[in-house]
Amino acid sequence: MNLIKYIKNKLSPNSFENKLSTTLNEIYAKDPSDLLVHNNGKIVRDGGKLFKIEHDFTDGIYLRRMLLNKGTAIISGIHKRDHVWFLLKGDITISSKEGVKNFLAPYIGFSKSGTQRAIYANEYSVFQNVFQNPLDITDIDEVENYNYTTTLEEYNNYIKNK
Repeated sequence: MNLIKYIKNKLSPNSFENKLSTTLNEIYAKDPSDLLVHNNGKIVRDGGKLFKIEHDFTDGIYLRRMLLNKGTAIISGIHKRDHVWFLLKGDITISSKEGVKNFLAPYIGFSKSGTQRAIYANEYSVFQNVFQNPLDITDIDEVENYNYTTTLEEYNNYIKNK
C-alpha cells in the first residue's frame, strides 16, 4: 500500500497531527532507500529518484519548488507563516487536517500557519511554495528554519515565543 493510501485510511481530521507524527516515526525507523527518503526528522533536500527540490530567491521572497515524480508521497514540514502555493503542473492529492482533496494544475492555494500536509503525486507534478523572506536570507538552513519546523512541539514553542 502506498503512503498516501495508508495516510488516507488511518487519519481522521481530529487526529491528523497525532497520526501523522506516528506515521513519520514509523518511517524514520526504516532505512532510506530508492523508494523511501527521509532525514531522521529534518527537512529533506535530496529526494533521490522520487523528487527534486529547487530554491530561488528574490527581494523579500523565498521560492521552494518540488518536482514530484508520479507515485511520490511526501510529508511537509509544519509551516510557521501563512503563504501561497501553486500547482504549476500535474495532479496531486493532499491530505491535511481539513481532509483529503485532489488538485489539478494550474491551481493557486493558500496555507495557514501551522499547516502540515501529506502530498501524493498522481502524475509528474510541479509544486511551488512562495514564502516571505523579509530579511533576504539566502542560506537554505536559515530560510527553512524561518518558514517551517518539523515537529508540533517546535511549532508550539515558536507560537508561544512569537
